[in-house]
Amino acid sequence: MKRFYFALLVLLLVNPVVSASNSDSPDAQLLSSFLNDIDNVIADFVQHTHDGNHSLLQTQKGSMSLTRPNKFKWESHAPYEQVLVSNGETLWQYDPDLEQVTIQKLDNRLSSTPVLLLSGNSKHVSKEYDVYSEKLQDEFHFVLIPKRTDALFDRLRLEFDVNKNLMRMVIKDEVGQKTVISLSNVKKMNKIASDVYEFTVPEGTDVIESR
Repeated sequence: MKRFYFALLVLLLVNPVVSASNSDSPDAQLLSSFLNDIDNVIADFVQHTHDGNHSLLQTQKGSMSLTRPNKFKWESHAPYEQVLVSNGETLWQYDPDLEQVTIQKLDNRLSSTPVLLLSGNSKHVSKEYDVYSEKLQDEFHFVLIPKRTDALFDRLRLEFDVNKNLMRMVIKDEVGQKTVISLSNVKKMNKIASDVYEFTVPEGTDVIESR
């Protein structure tokens, strides 16, 4: 489940495709303006996962980089390693502890699955989610509630600062588990080298080909 959350969050960032239209709610249009401002970004992250009783289950640290559309690298360093890489056409999921890599095509069929509802396959975010925004003193918060009953989470909250920098992402699922991902050292780059978004399969690694 945690691995699916990684894919969902990364694809939300790299390809929101939430262009506003007359049918979008004002909150969805505002969220669109924030998401479209994210491009060529690198950052570190810390992920805390809590159970329904608010007890800490796991803390995960890592780094990420992204370039829209559809290019990203989301790498968990400790305590468990995992790498998700997309060059815009192919998605690699590498698990060093399992010595296994899954390779799949990044296409409309993949992005339309429940776990990837935020991949940008929909024309408008309001088609898949009810969106609510809240302006705090120094922050903007957006709550996205899936309209589909088969979604893997009950709600997703995105928290931005006044400069439209994404600070935190909070996921809550149907059993009350909460995952909080906090970003730090966020840097907007002019350009990120394309080879960052390529992956070479290590020798001796099992390959699961799903393309």
